Amino acid sequence: MADNPDLESAYALETPEDNLKLYRDWADTYDAEFVDATTYRFPRVVTRTYLDAGGLWPCLDVGCGTGALAVHFPADAMIDGIDLSPDMLAVAARKGRYRNLIEANLKETLPIEDAAYNGLVSSGTFTHGHVGPEALPELIRCLAPEAVAVMTVRPQIWRDQLFAPAFGALAEAGAITEPEVLEERVYADSDAAPEGHGDDTGYIVTFRRQ
Repeated sequence: MADNPDLESAYALETPEDNLKLYRDWADTYDAEFVDATTYRFPRVVTRTYLDAGGLWPCLDVGCGTGALAVHFPADAMIDGIDLSPDMLAVAARKGRYRNLIEANLKETLPIEDAAYNGLVSSGTFTHGHVGPEALPELIRCLAPEAVAVMTVRPQIWRDQLFAPAFGALAEAGAITEPEVLEERVYADSDAAPEGHGDDTGYIVTFRRQ
């Protein structure tokens, strides 16, 4: 993994320890160096999609990081954030947009009661070196019936880690509705995007808890 935190370093993560180190080094500059400088548009796209789908509160922001997504919600939105990195959560706390912040590993049992949330959002978490479909059942457990969920998934991860069969199995079991999947550009300005990623796209996945 590279010494300087950047997108390629994030995609190369292999262990929770790698994750903690990268985001400890990147937390204080992540918003300026990545979200703003690269015109990363998914936090805004996810919040708009959630609101358009009738998403309610409280809502769980999964892999919330520095809170880049929460700042696009209305000021009175009731949002809890969950992330592995305490350093990223510390930055999120300073934004003052979260009701609660939870430090937890998304690949393990979460310290959240069943049906605790009326919605779920996630931007940039289901990607290279981060979280795969194995986390979905536990996240869905935390949702109340009819809760709206909107998350981004990298296309290569969607294929390689078999997200489509995972979502299909959950829908067939009656846990969720059949997801709607739309493809969107990751960066508003391809010239400002990280080198080699100007044309990157991602899937916006929307479903409801059954």
